[in-house]
Amino acid sequence: MLRHLWAFLKWLVIILLLLALCAYLFLTFAPTFGGQPDAQSQKRFADSTHFNGEIFKNLIPTKMDTSSDKSPSMASVLYRLVSPEANKNPTAALQTIALNFKNQPLQNGQLVWLGHSSVLFRSDDLTIMTDPVFNRASPIPLGGKAFAMTNTPTIDDMPKIDAVIISHDHYDHLDHHAIQDLNDKVGHFYVPLGVKAHLQRWDVPNEKITEMDWYDEVQLKNIRLIFTPSRHFSGRTFERNTTLWGSWVVKSPNLSLYFSGDGGYSPEFAKIGQQFGPFDIALVEDGAYNQDWAQIHMFPEQSVQAAVDLNAKAMLPIHWGKFDLSLHQWRDPIERVQKAIAKTSVTLTTPMIGEVFSIQALPQHEWWKSPYATDYQTTAKNTSKNTAKNTDTP
Repeated sequence: MLRHLWAFLKWLVIILLLLALCAYLFLTFAPTFGGQPDAQSQKRFADSTHFNGEIFKNLIPTKMDTSSDKSPSMASVLYRLVSPEANKNPTAALQTIALNFKNQPLQNGQLVWLGHSSVLFRSDDLTIMTDPVFNRASPIPLGGKAFAMTNTPTIDDMPKIDAVIISHDHYDHLDHHAIQDLNDKVGHFYVPLGVKAHLQRWDVPNEKITEMDWYDEVQLKNIRLIFTPSRHFSGRTFERNTTLWGSWVVKSPNLSLYFSGDGGYSPEFAKIGQQFGPFDIALVEDGAYNQDWAQIHMFPEQSVQAAVDLNAKAMLPIHWGKFDLSLHQWRDPIERVQKAIAKTSVTLTTPMIGEVFSIQALPQHEWWKSPYATDYQTTAKNTSKNTAKNTDTP
């Protein structure tokens, strides 16, 4: 009996060691986890006031974990993520608009939301994209699957892109395969400190990558790109904050835009608004929030306040409607933003995924309503052709 038990324990230990070895090799060598910074990047780290010699730090004290004794256990949270309750996620394909840039090129002042935090826009004859994600928001095929859509945006749909701006290296913002597949279409990548190493690992030439610290600025024709702070964190493995994170300001003669990336509410929004505002439109995070991580993701009401602080004329809620990354229902972010923004002077715009629109014609469709508003698809197509501001309320 003891001999059989000993044999079982021996094989169990061997299996566990093999699993640990496989996990180590996967984390070490799988390309999706990115690369290590070169000497040039390490010097930039050392020169940054936001780097303490080991990791990057937020401007204000920030807790990753804000849970309490009343919070559900981690096991409960994981179970609810892998086994969502009824109606937490869409039960049918979301109605989206098919892209057709070959026959209808994007014009100056036009934008299109591609889902989550990916937005394509054109200004000063340059096309810019934020956080391109076209695959799972996960390094493994067990999670991060996007919601079904009637017309899913693909890389083949994309036009030539002059600049890609990246907010941070989390999987729902930095897509390994998308970067590789987009490489030939992209003129230049602008990334936070440390993220260059990931792109280099994915075969993006060094001369096509510019690393930036908070409040660094570059000029593209008449467009200013300024990398600004956010209150968040980074990491593609168990190591956190070895790369920087942030938001972006885009200033040009015909478009003033803010892209929040991810992050908790911060006084920095007001500072950015005072220094670079007003903004024609602010693309603001609205989703993946929870009381247990309340300082690294905003609640919808805080997202609206951020738009107010930024001195934004219009707000496009992003970071919702594509992935299940928290415990709230998928419609909760937009419904709460609708309610909160009604008390402000900021205009809420709610384009369908794939809908091309302009600042002068902001779509306001409630396309997320059951059964995912098939009647709004026709409305959206017509709206994108209008030149006057849309004041209709569906």
